[in-house]
Amino acid sequence: MTNDTIALQLAHRTIRAYKEQPLTDAEVTTLMDVARHTATASYLQACTILHITDPQIREKIAAASGQPYVGGTAGDLFIFLVDMYRNSRIRAEQGVSSEALSSMNLFLAAAEDALLSAQNVVVAAESMGLGTVYLGSILADPRGVVEALNLPPLTFPILGMIVGHPDQEPGMKPRLPLSVMTGQNTYPHVESYTELLADYDREVTEYYDLRSGSRLESFTHLVGTAIGVGGAHVSPILEVLHEQGLCLR
Repeated sequence: MTNDTIALQLAHRTIRAYKEQPLTDAEVTTLMDVARHTATASYLQACTILHITDPQIREKIAAASGQPYVGGTAGDLFIFLVDMYRNSRIRAEQGVSSEALSSMNLFLAAAEDALLSAQNVVVAAESMGLGTVYLGSILADPRGVVEALNLPPLTFPILGMIVGHPDQEPGMKPRLPLSVMTGQNTYPHVESYTELLADYDREVTEYYDLRSGSRLESFTHLVGTAIGVGGAHVSPILEVLHEQGLCLR
C-alpha cells in the first residue's frame, strides 16, 4: 500500500548541504503551525521551538555540535526545547508548587512532545520540497547550548534541525530489515545478530563505498566500535538536566 504521504516518508534522506536561500516567513510559519498541532502528552504542550536567526548564536550552536554545516547561513536552524518552564510560571501565578515538573516522568512526556513535533516538521518540510537534517549533535555540549540560548530553568535543548533548499542528492541509507526491528506481542529473540545481519552489513558497506569510497563500514561494526565514543554519547547531559532543575526524581 502507498499514497503520496507514505511515498514521501519512505524517500526521506538526510541533507547536510543547503543553498543560500533562506526560508520565507510563510514557510517558517507553516512549519511552526504544523509543530503546534502535533499530539501532546497530557495536553501539557511542553515544547518550545526556537528559530535561530542571529549568526553569532548559530556559530555557538555549530561549535557545540562540532558539525561544520551547522554554522553559516545555509538553511534555517531550529532548536526544539523540552519546556516545563512555561507551565511552572502558569502554576506560580496560581500559587501552585512546580515541584512535580522536575520529575523524570514529566521530562519524558515533554521530550515526547518535542520529538513528535520535530518529526511532523520534517514530514511537512519535505512535502514542501525542502530538505532536513536532525541535529542530535547539539548534545555534545548541552551546557554550551543552554548558555548560547539563554535558557531559563526547567528547559532543555533536546534536538536541533536544519531545514532548507537542498544542495545535494545523497543516496538512500539502508535501514534494518523489518524482520529484525519488528515483532508481534513479545520481543523477537535472535540466536545470532551477526549471522542474521550479514546481508544487511554488506548492503551498508556498499552504500558507504559508493558514497565516499573511503569508508568501509558495516552496521554491526559501527555498533561494536562507535557507541559511547565522543560527542553526544559522553557529554554531561544528566548534570546539565539537573542544573536546569529537570529529572531530579
